[in-house]
Amino acid sequence: MPSNKLCLSRLAIAIASVCASTAAVAQAEVDNEHDHAAPTEVIVVTATPLERNQLNSAQPVSVLTGDELREKNAHTLGETLSTEPGINNTHFANVAGSPIIRGLDGPRVKITQNGLDTADVSRGSPDHAVTTETSTATQVEILRGPATLLYGSGAIGGVVNVVDNRIAKQPLSGVTGRYGVSTDTAANTENVYGGINAGNGSVVLHLDGFTRTSDDYEVPEFTNNEGETGDTVENTFIDAKGGNIGLSHVTETSYIGFSYGRLEQEYGIPGHAHHEEEHGEEEHEGEEHAEEEAGPFADLTQNRFQILGGWNFNDGFVRQLELKIGYTDYQHSEIEDGLPATTFTNQQRELRLSARHQPIAGWDGAVGLHSFDSDQGALGEEAFTPSSETTRHGLFWLGEQSFGNYNWQIGARYEDVDVTTAAGSETFNPFSLSAGFTRPLTDHLNLAVNFSHAERAPSANELFSNGAHFATRTYELGLGYELHEEGEHEYHVETAHQAPQIESSNNVDLGVHYENDAFHLQFNVFYNRVNDFVYGANTGVDNVDLHQEDEHTDGHDEPGHDEHSHDDALPVIAYAQADVDLYGYELEAAWDITDAWKLSAFSDFTRAHLRDGGNLPRIPAQRIGTDITYAAANWDTTLGMTYYGAQNRVADNETTTDSFNLVNASFNYYPGWSARHQLSLYVKAENLTDELGFVHTSFLKDDAPVRGRNLTIGIRGEF
Repeated sequence: MPSNKLCLSRLAIAIASVCASTAAVAQAEVDNEHDHAAPTEVIVVTATPLERNQLNSAQPVSVLTGDELREKNAHTLGETLSTEPGINNTHFANVAGSPIIRGLDGPRVKITQNGLDTADVSRGSPDHAVTTETSTATQVEILRGPATLLYGSGAIGGVVNVVDNRIAKQPLSGVTGRYGVSTDTAANTENVYGGINAGNGSVVLHLDGFTRTSDDYEVPEFTNNEGETGDTVENTFIDAKGGNIGLSHVTETSYIGFSYGRLEQEYGIPGHAHHEEEHGEEEHEGEEHAEEEAGPFADLTQNRFQILGGWNFNDGFVRQLELKIGYTDYQHSEIEDGLPATTFTNQQRELRLSARHQPIAGWDGAVGLHSFDSDQGALGEEAFTPSSETTRHGLFWLGEQSFGNYNWQIGARYEDVDVTTAAGSETFNPFSLSAGFTRPLTDHLNLAVNFSHAERAPSANELFSNGAHFATRTYELGLGYELHEEGEHEYHVETAHQAPQIESSNNVDLGVHYENDAFHLQFNVFYNRVNDFVYGANTGVDNVDLHQEDEHTDGHDEPGHDEHSHDDALPVIAYAQADVDLYGYELEAAWDITDAWKLSAFSDFTRAHLRDGGNLPRIPAQRIGTDITYAAANWDTTLGMTYYGAQNRVADNETTTDSFNLVNASFNYYPGWSARHQLSLYVKAENLTDELGFVHTSFLKDDAPVRGRNLTIGIRGEF
């Protein structure tokens, strides 16, 4: 359970200390300009070795940085990015949230930190936290659509790369830093973070850390699907802390560094009412917080080591060499009644080596080797997926060349994937390629077109799951099993007779970018035709009606006799493969009406259906949002509203979701005490109208609405 939280008095002391230190270094010169993000065209995307930016990339790319990143920062990566066009949140309450890109999530969206996999187990279940921290990040890069050329099978839907300075790439003389302190009302969140970089020119030291605690969060009064009424989502506390240390040696032509990071989190796992009912009164009777203590919670630790290096060469065929090595030791236990009921582990090793070469027949390019080994363990009564080892070895090449006004970008990747468990082994050889171009149509208008063929090997979860998954309130069967009806309300589970297939995607992107001195517009449309798409189909069968062959249970108990079912039948989700179509759009625009007034808007939409009829589950509905901002010399304020449409195109045995609106506002004050020290005092109000909203993409949509009216106050600064 969580440790004692920082009290408000300690928070006030921390704010006062920061203000005092800021005043002490204040200089006579006053600079009232805010630290706005640089124009999108000049932000280099580090996720690709060819130093592309948002404007000259044929694949849709966006970068969240500067003030925009700091203002959108939230506990989970999914919530931080949830208002980016084309990006939604899995929303496992507020405790875990992963990005959904164009309706795709889980094993199809690669989450990386400085280009290396986060090495957690978040790709396998929505209640597992993503182990990135955006409060200490410098930018977050989003690659929409297949990015398998660089990152392999797990990036068939896209990539989110969180970039920080734990290993410096540029020389530094002196000290720079960042800090922030905040608290809110809906969950009594108390958040403190900070980081410094210190260097003597060639040697750079980095330190950062954060601590965050919150209580169960408040919502408008609602009634869940079990008929229970409340105004709080129970068992959604958070107690998290982490830090990183890095040391780098940097010259004008090279850098190399080593970093170590430690993350610790405890967070509640909502939706386990049966535990509270059975154990709450019996084992904790008379205790002040009996109901909270009865709820299960996750206890997560991660140790992460990285080596990053880059070298530029004046002569020779290889112009630039970049090396990335990562090792991660991860453990995640789900604690019930004070004891670990289920433990997930992951020991992961990764190596990326890329070399940018001199032009070949006019093609400037980069060749790379990517090796990945993940040893995941699952032990305990809720280990619905057996322990597995996954190895990937990939070879890729990217190239680009200009022909007249067309800047062509091509690439290919071949990969060898092996997934092994005690139940068996599967080997796949995905092949992916991409071709596209960018072309300026006028001085202000740019066109981007990209075609990609991407292949993905099914994950261990999708192949070998066979057990109750209580976090999502489902019973999961992987592709390695088949469900056969024996009689009325009786079904038999046996080993599948058909081998799983590689999932293959053919995706087309068309984008236009318009920008002048006062107006910016980005519009993308996409069409993704996927063969042998792997998805979890709700069979309409409950686990109490299942019977399995003993030799194929892989250590799982008979589902009809699971001691944790508590007579509550769990719907059986059976992974299946089918041909599907996904298509939609993303739109964002900004208009500087005057020097002070700015109007911005965004909208997105994804349609996903089976070609033989029917819809895919948990696909986000259309959204439309708008903000208006007024900026004075040393303050600014924003008022905005986002409309979340109703989702009526649902899969079999899936319920619809109503529409709702979220109204938000913010106020930032910049004292301007020092040109060197940029300080901001802010107030942020979310869901001002206290509207009840259910997130269609969430497994807990009926039990975990969006947060109710919430007021956040805080201070942040950079020096």
